[in-house]
Amino acid sequence: MRPLPRIAPALVGVALALTTVGLAAPAQARTVACTRLSNGVLCTQLANRDAADRAQVSNSYEKTGGSTITARFGHYNRGGTWMDQGAFTQSKGTTRYFTWGTSYYGDCSAVVGFMDSGGTRYQVPPVTLC
Repeated sequence: MRPLPRIAPALVGVALALTTVGLAAPAQARTVACTRLSNGVLCTQLANRDAADRAQVSNSYEKTGGSTITARFGHYNRGGTWMDQGAFTQSKGTTRYFTWGTSYYGDCSAVVGFMDSGGTRYQVPPVTLC
């Protein structure tokens, strides 16, 4: 059995310092979240933030397997629920997107993206600007 390589003490100190700084830092906003489904990946993003804390909500679904589906994108927050412009069909090997217009999200309200397909709602973890 070979011995483990020796790590320079100075590098251990740097690593510990970086870890400590990382733990002390304030939590970062999660502006993108994804959920892995059995036949693809569903994501929601708050994008194009401006100085007035307005942003756009975008959903995407990358379909990596399975048969063709019919689906709709949507998202909700404490202000209500918004749906895309209508159902779409999607087959394996494609990615679909939908982006809603700019709205105010500076109050830190969480946004939850989702996709409805086959009578099931698939949700993404919440995203927020703060």
